[in-house]
Amino acid sequence: MGKILLEGIEVMVRIGLLEEELYAPQDLLLSVEIEHDFSKIAETDEVEDGIDYRNIVDHTRDFSQAYDGKTLEKYASLLAEDLKGKFGAQRVRLSVDKPRYVKKLGLRQIRVEVEC
Repeated sequence: MGKILLEGIEVMVRIGLLEEELYAPQDLLLSVEIEHDFSKIAETDEVEDGIDYRNIVDHTRDFSQAYDGKTLEKYASLLAEDLKGKFGAQRVRLSVDKPRYVKKLGLRQIRVEVEC
């Protein structure tokens, strides 16, 4: 068993509660941790026996571009479940940072984390 950790995936998502958020996609910053059985790829050293990191990033960006919703919690939960099913992961941990309103709210970070 092993983990793939991809940090800093930049995506554009139509998400938010405020009227101004609903008209244009906004940037989110994601970190994805996928727990997966590495035994076959460790034996063969062939990428097709494991998970290609590019496929995770591409799938995450495609999912995000198609998403239209209100809350980070729902977005993160749906994306984590989708990644788990798509890549046959044992477990997925996902964190979503929303940098757009950090300064406006006087915060250092806005983050939602989910695990499935």
